[in-house]
Amino acid sequence: MTTVLKAEDLRKQFGELTAVDNVSIEIDDGNITSIIGPNGAGKTTFYNLLTGVLQPTTGSIWLRSGVEDDLADVTDAEPHQVAQAGLSRSYQITNIFEGLTVRENVRVARISHEGTRLDFRSRATGDESVEADVEELLDLTGLTHIADTPCDTLSHGEKRTVEIALALAIEPNVFLMDEPTAGMNPTEVAEIVSLIRELDADLDTTFVVTEHNMDVVTDISDRIVVLAEGAILADGTPEDVLTDERVTEAYLGSDSA
Repeated sequence: MTTVLKAEDLRKQFGELTAVDNVSIEIDDGNITSIIGPNGAGKTTFYNLLTGVLQPTTGSIWLRSGVEDDLADVTDAEPHQVAQAGLSRSYQITNIFEGLTVRENVRVARISHEGTRLDFRSRATGDESVEADVEELLDLTGLTHIADTPCDTLSHGEKRTVEIALALAIEPNVFLMDEPTAGMNPTEVAEIVSLIRELDADLDTTFVVTEHNMDVVTDISDRIVVLAEGAILADGTPEDVLTDERVTEAYLGSDSA
């Protein structure tokens, strides 16, 4: 396996509060890694550090931007620079252009990645390369049948799938998924879990997931990392981590032991 993302002694302080406490972790390709922990464990801050939204107090972040590239130091990079280097992210709150169709949303994301200044409603539709990529992304994420539907009319689960397509449009090496099943009904959860599995099998992208639904975590994860009070509490296979008494006490609750 190859390391595609690495954090070394990563620490983030807000005044006297330490939100991320000397976290060191290596993410390898070929695995789905879930990062879990109780509320306030530091998961969102950790994601914000990795994506350049926040700058660490101390520590470093390294990212592999290509198949054969060495790890590059992105500690001080801006969010758009981190994205260009190959790290994408979805959010707990859906972040798409509600007034556009599904296809238009994906087109905008793809054009943004290409760095092409085109009007997506006119000139971009004539770019065969862009349109081919858009159709591939729609097919990959199962959105072809609603491609011309305005996003403000979609269900919550459909909007989350559109957001996944937008994140994939930048051809990421690593995709950080933040609570991908939040607010979904059981049917939508099953559909997203199935999509994540399919994408993991079909793409070279490495998936890192934060998720509160433990059935989802157990279902999709090759590896689970548990954060508690900003530090790594446990790291291993789902079987090892979810039977760890420290995890039971800190995250699952003693009644679940």
